[in-house]
Amino acid sequence: MMAESGNITLFDDWLHEQDIQDTPIKDIHLVRSDDGFRMFTEWLFTKKRPLAYDIEATGLDIFAPQYEIKSIQWGDTEQAFVFIWKEPWFQKSIDIVMSETDYPLLAHNASYDALALDRHGHVSSNELLKRTYDTKILSHLADPRSRSEGGVGHGLKNLSAFHVDSNAPDADAALKKIFKDNKWTIKEGWKNIPADHPTLVHYAGMDVVLTARLYPKLKNEIKRQSMGHLVKYEHKLMRLVADMELRGMRVDVSYAEQLAERMTQEEQNCKDIAKELGVSNVNATRDVAAALQNLGVNLIETTEKSGDLKVDKMILTNIANDPSLGKACDLANAVMSAKNNAKWRDAYVIGCLELMDSNARVHPMINALGARTGRMSISNPPLQQLPSGNDAIRRMFLAEEDCRMASIDFSGVELRVLAALSQDPVMLKVFREGGDLHQMTADTTGISRKLAKTVNFGKVYGGGPKGLARQTGLSVDDAKVACDGFDSVYKGVNKFSYQLSAPIKRKDRNYVITHTGRKLPVDSDRSYAALNYCIQSTARDVLVKAMINLAKSGFWKYSLLPIHDEVLFSFPEEDAVELSKEAACKMEMILKDVHITSEPDLGGASWGTLYTEGEHSEIELTDDDRYKYCDEDVVNYIKKMNSESF
Repeated sequence: MMAESGNITLFDDWLHEQDIQDTPIKDIHLVRSDDGFRMFTEWLFTKKRPLAYDIEATGLDIFAPQYEIKSIQWGDTEQAFVFIWKEPWFQKSIDIVMSETDYPLLAHNASYDALALDRHGHVSSNELLKRTYDTKILSHLADPRSRSEGGVGHGLKNLSAFHVDSNAPDADAALKKIFKDNKWTIKEGWKNIPADHPTLVHYAGMDVVLTARLYPKLKNEIKRQSMGHLVKYEHKLMRLVADMELRGMRVDVSYAEQLAERMTQEEQNCKDIAKELGVSNVNATRDVAAALQNLGVNLIETTEKSGDLKVDKMILTNIANDPSLGKACDLANAVMSAKNNAKWRDAYVIGCLELMDSNARVHPMINALGARTGRMSISNPPLQQLPSGNDAIRRMFLAEEDCRMASIDFSGVELRVLAALSQDPVMLKVFREGGDLHQMTADTTGISRKLAKTVNFGKVYGGGPKGLARQTGLSVDDAKVACDGFDSVYKGVNKFSYQLSAPIKRKDRNYVITHTGRKLPVDSDRSYAALNYCIQSTARDVLVKAMINLAKSGFWKYSLLPIHDEVLFSFPEEDAVELSKEAACKMEMILKDVHITSEPDLGGASWGTLYTEGEHSEIELTDDDRYKYCDEDVVNYIKKMNSESF
């Protein structure tokens, strides 16, 4: 289990914002001698202040065999000291900072640097991160939008230009020029440029100076928005995620290699079928559209940019699921299968084999603050995007030796969050009584349960009649009837949605405040998204709270990945059933007056077994299990509900 953090607060006493702007940068020192190190130590102990740190490396794939660190740099708002990897002063600088100072530390995207240093045995990532403020986390709290969404973004360069100094020297541009002059790609450039190259040293030093200067700006902005309470919370999550990344997952190499070959063959078989049906290139949208029309399909929708006929995934899926369309159905299936096999093979199978460390483990990067809403994402490889229900790729990933894979997810968490936040009486009643919300919607609106499920989730995601029509094949009029039926049954949801979106539509404000106090910007022309942002962000924070509860209860050492609304575990075989029950109970909580329930599922030696009939078993939690393992507020809630039912 990961150790609990020390106190993390926003520092008020070390530097005032107005002191930064006009403070000159004194120097960037490359330390390669004992005299240089003495200069560093004299500077280090001159005054107590936060220290910024950063590393430069040959790439981003920390655990790949060929990965190497180039340098580490320490600095403040005025100067920086750069130490070359494998030179004696590199480790000495880390040791003296960690053992002889108690200064708070600053870094941008701190977990990357900490994990790289941990991997090479220089310092424990946990110990380093316990003292670190991550300015990337602070930037997301201050404004979660990416640059493409109209925000500043979360890159150090853009943040510094906006918050610190728009005229700061662009060391990044100078580096790119060197890469270009040497005819290196960006990837080759970072690998090939010498660690002591003056431009790289300047770049490295500026990164820590800018990080130190950025911190108080972001600190003040977070205080202004009254979100300081989220700082400790997000940094605790950062440490849990870093611990999970460091642990990684075992890969069945032999199976993965066979799977890659099998997928290549399947891709070719589907391409051959597509060619027989008039498509020589499955990636050529125009060719696919023309062939489908020749086979009798009436395509209507066009793309906004080119005006070409649209044949996206949803359209192809609808055609593929309609056997009455004959050869058009066969073509749609062949096109999708060929593209999927190529995509999945390259992104997941081959991608994993290339990203493995020397112990045949892959270490997926977990972005704890991924989307605007804070929803987590996974990359290298993007395991949260694995095709639903596909066990073939998931079988690559193994539990630890003598362990079984377990998955614990929340039961309809977003709909439960919607009920809690909206306080809709019908929804609340359904969940309190253990009913089926999809069936309730179906029964009260006169539609099928399948359609009702689509309508329910469509409302969560901010969709309207047009979106529902596209998803289901209904006419827009029929979809509107279904949506209106939802609104008439769950009046509280409609009211809550209006309360969130109306001020944004009127341009009275440009954000929505979530249950945890997070401020999420919402564009006035997309005011309908306010409900979705609020639900998705709260559901994300429910998962985070569950992860923190798991860590407090000693379960973090078994965790592998957070995926959407679930956590993947590797439990010792002899205790797997009981550990699954206990972990599931530790994840449950009460949101306002709604019980967020969990569903444990226990598989075999691989992740894929959780998706195959007969290879996994769903574990039913009883009230007795919850009385034994759940937190006090959950137990009291259950007892209260049970007493009221008589």
